[in-house]
Amino acid sequence: MNRLISSDGDILPASEGTLIYFSTYLARKVKHSTIKLYLAAVRNLHISCGYGDPLLGKLLLKKVLRGILRYQGHTRVLRQPVTPRVLLTIRPILLSWLGERDFSMIWAAFTLAFFCFLRCSEFTYQGVSKFRPQFDLSADCVLFHPSLASPRQMSIILKSSKTDVFREGHRLLIACSPSPLCAVTAMRSYFLAACPRGPLFSFQSGRYLTRSAVVHLLRDTARYAGLPYKSLKGHSFRIGAASTAAAAGLPDWLIKVLGRWSSDCYQLYIRTPQNVLLSAAPRMASVLFS
Repeated sequence: MNRLISSDGDILPASEGTLIYFSTYLARKVKHSTIKLYLAAVRNLHISCGYGDPLLGKLLLKKVLRGILRYQGHTRVLRQPVTPRVLLTIRPILLSWLGERDFSMIWAAFTLAFFCFLRCSEFTYQGVSKFRPQFDLSADCVLFHPSLASPRQMSIILKSSKTDVFREGHRLLIACSPSPLCAVTAMRSYFLAACPRGPLFSFQSGRYLTRSAVVHLLRDTARYAGLPYKSLKGHSFRIGAASTAAAAGLPDWLIKVLGRWSSDCYQLYIRTPQNVLLSAAPRMASVLFS
């Protein structure tokens, strides 16, 4: 521990040796990504106390961190996409498990999450009785055009999101379709059955829709239907939407707009079907150069 204190007895500013000692100590118990979070906190502490950035120019520390990452390996979190097939398969199960009113709410939430490329936090609530009017979806965020009686499209006002740091809001548009997955029809049925006020999605019991409820319903119904279920998560709707859009031939720029991505990271969400991968070699071999 004597490395943590300088010759004059001060802990700050921390030397590169202290930061390396700290990082290697943490590596015994936590992952590389968590160590970087701890170091970010140390950096913030230094700057708050009037010192310079303790991580700037520390090449040896960077090498140590890289070595920790190589030693620990990188564990990729598997997240299974929610596709139209998954939704159509679990629909009758949801209908049989839930009352008509709660089914209409869940189906409206699931189809909205899929077609609007929503993150789970964008359509769920932090607690079963916690509603934040300035952040969370409310019933008045939904507008049917031209009317609720015969809508041809609907608009959703997303009050806040991960990339909307100043909460300027996003207006999302969804057109009506003849598909049983139509999000407009699902939302209209929910409004007619429940007449929601305040929070947009809530059960008949009054409990708000949470991330936990979404994940449990997804996994339980998928398991009951004999589908893979262990990797279904709240982000599965967004991943499935990107993959489905790519499979439908939507251009890259449109997928980026629909998902509200500010970079090309959306490409990481697209799951390429095996038949497409297998078709690559024959298609490449068929190209003749003059």
